[in-house]
Amino acid sequence: MARCNFCDADFEAGAGDLLLVCPYCGTAQTIDGVKFTDHYMIRVHYDQGEAQTTLLDWVSKQLGVPDDLAASARFLKSEQIWYPFWISRVDSDTKYSGLGRDATFHNEWPQRRGAYKHIKYFWKPESGQFTRRHEVNIAGIKDIDEDVRHHPIPTRAKEYFSHAHAEEFDGKVLHSNISEDQAKGLAKQIATDRQTQLVLKEVDKIEHRTDNIDIGETFLIHVPVWELEYRYGKRKYKASVSAPTGYVIESKYPRSMSFRAGGIGVGLIMLLIGAGLIALALDALGLGPMLEGGGLLSGGLLAIIGLVLMYKGASRKEAKENI
Repeated sequence: MARCNFCDADFEAGAGDLLLVCPYCGTAQTIDGVKFTDHYMIRVHYDQGEAQTTLLDWVSKQLGVPDDLAASARFLKSEQIWYPFWISRVDSDTKYSGLGRDATFHNEWPQRRGAYKHIKYFWKPESGQFTRRHEVNIAGIKDIDEDVRHHPIPTRAKEYFSHAHAEEFDGKVLHSNISEDQAKGLAKQIATDRQTQLVLKEVDKIEHRTDNIDIGETFLIHVPVWELEYRYGKRKYKASVSAPTGYVIESKYPRSMSFRAGGIGVGLIMLLIGAGLIALALDALGLGPMLEGGGLLSGGLLAIIGLVLMYKGASRKEAKENI
């Protein structure tokens, strides 16, 4: 339990929570009772019914979904969770020097222009500078679902947090397990990694670099997500839908019997063709080594794809789709 330092109300808080939001007055505060003012939210634009309709409409368009899904699905749970995210705008400047790989080409084939008999690779000194502003999102919940963690957040639409708005939809506002200082440290590391990826597009080996990483505006933003669960037939399926945008963050859904049967059939055909190519390549049918090498490769690839399709078709596990 925790006590709000501003309205004196008691409320639930976990042992690892570091930044708390009072469910009565909506004030964000540290565990020491210090008010945190840079607290924002993204407003809800899709209510429960609209989120459910959007989900079923999207799922119905996916490959292999039963035709009667939208009509037969029954929602069992619709909960609006307000997830905390730390947003940092990081100005990064990196100067670097290193070695890039280059090549010289010799003895062009007369039968094919642009093709050469000999290619000689060598290291070439490179240097440059990248200046970027990165917007880094750090989830305030350590064990958050990975798809929710990385879903797009329209931060330009942010406004000051209103607990009354969350209460309109009976939303559950989560506390942050990460402090502002911890979030800034993670943001700095992520920005540095992004700069590294930029440099590695120009050089293969980094010999020297100088980084100037400046953590600018950092704020806490609560983002509402509809956590949905529905039943189709005897099975239950879960989904997450963004309440501000209607974006289907993730969804599990069933595949029809006809789709599964088709997958098994096509997979079996590909498996047989692949096995035949392998047999020819190994001269198992006495047709000589005409397909050796290429036959083994293509036959093996077809056989693997066939096995995967057969497994997917035979499996009764629900399919998960991300967009």
